[in-house]
Amino acid sequence: MPRANWIFEVAAQALVLLRAIRLAEGFSMKYWFRLFLLVGVVVAFFAGIGSLLPRNYDFASEIEINCAPEDVFPEINQIANWKKWSQWNPDEIENLTVSYSGPAAGEGATQSWTDARASGKLWLTKSVVNEGIEYEMLFANFPRMTAAIELIPVGKKTKVRWSSKGRLPGGPFY
Repeated sequence: MPRANWIFEVAAQALVLLRAIRLAEGFSMKYWFRLFLLVGVVVAFFAGIGSLLPRNYDFASEIEINCAPEDVFPEINQIANWKKWSQWNPDEIENLTVSYSGPAAGEGATQSWTDARASGKLWLTKSVVNEGIEYEMLFANFPRMTAAIELIPVGKKTKVRWSSKGRLPGGPFY
């Protein structure tokens, strides 16, 4: 019985294909050529625009908080503390393995992570007490990202400025 069902399924698909061919016979070769040409022009248009877009990026965000820079600095200088204030909290992601290496804080402190989708690494490259940090990050097959967190005193408050810059690889479909 299962073999007979398979044969009926193939026969039904063949009938659908024959109907599609019969409908397509009304189109002449000229229309098919124009359709494929149009699709090719649209793809070439978007590929051209994609190859002309700038590859460099540079962006920043800042917030003013009611703390002195000396109170904020320990929280950004130790990567293990980032889960307290960062939107990215490794404790809330299933099957994520996080490890820390190098010093606990300051230049050389490293965080690595792995999950089912990808892996990545973040490490501090510069640390200036009560002024800020610089770090680099590699994630999966993306290019290296360079970023900084600056602490700018504003009276009794601190302006925390996060910035990142880098370059994306070439090609219209990246």
